[in-house]
Amino acid sequence: MNMTNTCRRALEFWRKFKQYCQNLNLFPSVPLTTDEHQLKNQIISTRLYIFLFTLSLTILLLYTSLADITITTNVPTPTLTKYEQLHSEYSQSLTCPCKHISVNYQKFLSIEYTFHQICTSVFITDEWITHNDVILHYLDTTNDPRIVVSYAFQALGAFCELIESTINNSLIQFNSSQYITASVASSDLFQSQAQSFVDQFKLSTTNNFLLSLNMIRKTTQGNAFLSGQLTNYYLKVKSDNSSVSTNSISYCDCNCRLSSTCVNQLSIYKNDSGNVTSFDVPGFYVGCYVIEALLQSTLQCFYDQTCIDELQVYLTTASLMNATALDPSLSSQYSENSTIEYLLNNLMIEKWNSTPIYDRYYDECQPIQCTYTIKTRNSVIHIITTMFGIIGGLITVLKLVVPRLVKFIRKRRSRLSPSNIGVLLTTYVRNLFPILKNYFLTLNLFPSWPPSTDEHQLKNQKISTRLYVLLLILSITILLLYTSLTDITITINVPTPTLTKYEQLYSKYSQTLTCPCKHISINYEKFLSIEYTFHQICTSVFITDEWISYLMMSNESTAANINFQWTGSNAFQALGAFCELIESTINNSLIQFNSTQYITASVASLELFKSQAQSFVDQFISSTTNTFVSSLNTIRNSTHGDSLVSGLLTNYLISVGTSVSNEAIVLTGSVVYSNCGCERSSTCIAQSSILSSHANMGTFYVPGFYTGCYVIEALLQSTLRCFYDQNCINELLLYLPSASLMNAIALNSSLTSQYSEDSTIEYLLNNLMIEEWNSTQMYGQYYDECQPIECIYTIKTRNSVIYIITTMFGIIGGLITVLRCVVPQVVKVFNVTGFYVGCYTTEALLRSTLECFYNQTCIDELQIYLTSVSPMYVAALDSSLPSQYSEDSTIENLLNNLMIEEWNSTQMYAQYYNECQPIECTYTTRTRNNILYVITTLIGIIGGLTRVSKILVPLLVKIIVYCFRKWRNRVVPQISIIQT
Repeated sequence: MNMTNTCRRALEFWRKFKQYCQNLNLFPSVPLTTDEHQLKNQIISTRLYIFLFTLSLTILLLYTSLADITITTNVPTPTLTKYEQLHSEYSQSLTCPCKHISVNYQKFLSIEYTFHQICTSVFITDEWITHNDVILHYLDTTNDPRIVVSYAFQALGAFCELIESTINNSLIQFNSSQYITASVASSDLFQSQAQSFVDQFKLSTTNNFLLSLNMIRKTTQGNAFLSGQLTNYYLKVKSDNSSVSTNSISYCDCNCRLSSTCVNQLSIYKNDSGNVTSFDVPGFYVGCYVIEALLQSTLQCFYDQTCIDELQVYLTTASLMNATALDPSLSSQYSENSTIEYLLNNLMIEKWNSTPIYDRYYDECQPIQCTYTIKTRNSVIHIITTMFGIIGGLITVLKLVVPRLVKFIRKRRSRLSPSNIGVLLTTYVRNLFPILKNYFLTLNLFPSWPPSTDEHQLKNQKISTRLYVLLLILSITILLLYTSLTDITITINVPTPTLTKYEQLYSKYSQTLTCPCKHISINYEKFLSIEYTFHQICTSVFITDEWISYLMMSNESTAANINFQWTGSNAFQALGAFCELIESTINNSLIQFNSTQYITASVASLELFKSQAQSFVDQFISSTTNTFVSSLNTIRNSTHGDSLVSGLLTNYLISVGTSVSNEAIVLTGSVVYSNCGCERSSTCIAQSSILSSHANMGTFYVPGFYTGCYVIEALLQSTLRCFYDQNCINELLLYLPSASLMNAIALNSSLTSQYSEDSTIEYLLNNLMIEEWNSTQMYGQYYDECQPIECIYTIKTRNSVIYIITTMFGIIGGLITVLRCVVPQVVKVFNVTGFYVGCYTTEALLRSTLECFYNQTCIDELQIYLTSVSPMYVAALDSSLPSQYSEDSTIENLLNNLMIEEWNSTQMYAQYYNECQPIECTYTTRTRNNILYVITTLIGIIGGLTRVSKILVPLLVKIIVYCFRKWRNRVVPQISIIQT
């Protein structure tokens, strides 16, 4: 029974719902029509409206709910813990821009080091060195350790000090270097980069030290400096017993003229009561120079206490010093047999300790915010707000379009004959304007319900309709013109562009294109390669051991200091050393250059990249050249300043003389070259020559080659002219005493070169002996290292049709609603009694009166029309007050009387008197002088009057007497009267 009732109610509901839908009319006419055709139009319009609205709403809902979107999330000022959490979850898209993109290394990186134990041992102390000092006149052999041991350990201690100073200076520069990151570097990246910085620091510091040391070693051998211990040359007194010559010393068939590295095992001899014994110091050598022998020595003996004690026995006759052996049990990267040179190649450092502190780096970076992106779909709130934004306009447009579209399609056509169509069309066109005019004049979009017959209200409705239509058309027109004609700037993002895409974008949008780099700092080695070609002398036979040995003289004692054979071997040794030193200098500079960072926040264009890269290369060449030349000049100047004696006696001659006490003494005198003395200048030179042993050959002067105070100074002023000429070389070989001629091929003058045959060696060195620098800028590698996150560019264009339509849909609905609400309220006509409007506000105001404002009812009604909020209480003007004006007096009449009701003036003399503030008052009266005034006046006049009278009275009397006499004595003429 219940089931039957439920089914019956459901069927009844469905029947009513179906009937409701069939009769639903959303577009009824006002007043209601009974025209079947018009009703049919309204119902069809309703159904089409519902269908289009539902379809549009469904499409909108599906699009906004199913479309994938990218959401960017910002986390302001994240802590390190928060950053690590975000990095673990969103490492691919996480970006945290640093507030400080550059951070000094010292802020987060600490480098410490531990020296080899020899640098803290007793063996480099003054106590050990002084204990083993020797008395020179007890020596009988040149390799006696009492000559070299103390100097060797002095040098070893000096190396420890120099290395420590070098490291500390490098650390100062290192700590001030800056780690540049636009965004927070991850912990893994930070650790790897920090380790790279430390490795680079160790490598560059080591290379700089070794380069300086090797330059000193090479120039020392090149100039053949005479060791004060006579370990490379010995002095020989000639037969005249006054002059001294030098002869080079050989160690194990290795001559010090040819090599500075000649050494012998260090053997110490002891004469104990006629019993001569020797002690070979394990791993310790003596050679041409103390340092050269030291570098090839080891510390093997000094790890053995027995060896040290025995060494002391042979070194000194004094009591033994308590010298403790080095501890072999300590952890070390070196063995007991490691040479001193190997230790120096590692800066005598046992262990480097570097500590990169990520926390400190993060704190210094101070990330402003962290930004990461995730892909998701629109939220419910976004979907709802989007639909609300469009539904209003969609409803309005559909309501306007659909009924008219249906009416147009279903319009009934009259069956007219063809002959009447022309007449009807002409009549229609002729009556079109009156019809439209009448339509707009009678159009009323704001009819009251039920319809009103009040003329005032109808007028308000028509005015509202016209204003509404005008504002709607004007607003739509302005909106349409603005959205269609206004130039807009569109920002376009291209994520992770390829190089080809970037070049394409740059060719079109170079002015606005910006592509931020993921890595803003890139090592030069990633995109820049520098190669070089040496001058051919550096690969020629003339710097080989074969040529240098060939130049060695068989009889050194007969040589003159200008003889080519005497200085030539050392000159070409120095020339070969320069080639090696320059190569080492360039390679060392390249290591530092390659680790230098190119800083670009955004991708640099190809043109800018090439110009900057070339600038980097030019700067590298200039700085490398200056470094080498500056170091060489420092050695040259200090050499001359210290007046170091050449073992070849090219700057000072040694002779034997007798002192005042008849003791033999050694004297030195500077050599003079072409009136230039070596004591004043190190650059004195003379043409190098060879005197043939054959009487008929004479002397051969080597073109462009010189000898002078120092081998290197003369070499720098020499040229390679002779060595470009095979005939010159052949003639030179003929003058050299040798069993067989050497096959020495001349330099190739046909090769392309930036130097001429007459270019001096100094000029070659000032250009690092480089023929050509070849640099390769690899823009593709730079772009890959930069890894642009995206490319952003802007273009100026106009809005698309779709944008214009959607914008109008989004605004029209709200605009219509607002206008329908506002316009009728604004246009409601209220006649304010006595108040006018006109061309100008002021002119209309002058003709208006204040009649309404004397009436409380008029004021209250006026407020209703002026504001939609609750009216404020404004009391009417009081008409009962006495006034010279009437209620209908115009504003102009009021202004002509300055709007004054009554003038009241009050003269306040007391205030005036107070403001005047009189200083004094003066007045006059008529009276006679008092007796006192008369007496004082007479007394004041009498004295003067008396004196004047004494002068004037006698004179006046004389004048009167004179006049009187003249009058009395005058002659009176007689007049005769003739009578007729």
